[in-house]
Amino acid sequence: MFIRSFLIFLVLLITSQSAFCDHLIKAQNNAYFHNNKGLRYLEEKYYYGAIKEFQIAIDLLPDKQASSVFYLNLGKTYEKIGYNDLARPCFEKAVKLNVLCFDNYLKMAENYKKLGLVEEKLNQYKNDKSSPLNNIIVGLLYIQKGEVTTGITVLDDFCDKEPNLIITSGVKNYLKELTK
Repeated sequence: MFIRSFLIFLVLLITSQSAFCDHLIKAQNNAYFHNNKGLRYLEEKYYYGAIKEFQIAIDLLPDKQASSVFYLNLGKTYEKIGYNDLARPCFEKAVKLNVLCFDNYLKMAENYKKLGLVEEKLNQYKNDKSSPLNNIIVGLLYIQKGEVTTGITVLDDFCDKEPNLIITSGVKNYLKELTK
């Protein structure tokens, strides 16, 4: 009798393990999944689906550094369909979330040009001395404005003053491509 009771108890214990397992929802993994799905939709030119997927990814990780990529992808999608005004806050948020990614600054400057905001933003960033990183956007805005030599000088000066920042290599690569 004891052995029979013990076996029944053992079978119940083993089969009930799956009922008590802990399934964690990992927002970060889900966010990457939705971002990748959005990229696939973007390749297929299914822009509405891409926008929705990028927005889901952002909603899952709204203020994390990794989300700068999601905002950048969302902004690029808005630009592809001609909504440059909707792309603007996406690029600005991407810069805020990851200040050391050069591509974010470049897309933001290009977007300002499309919206006709180069002069306004150039004055804003030139007067804001709170961060040396503002010189990156200043240089890029000069280039977007057509004053390429001034822009190159500002970006080159940034590289000289901040040689150890991660973003400096991106600026140097951009300058090499620009001066070819």
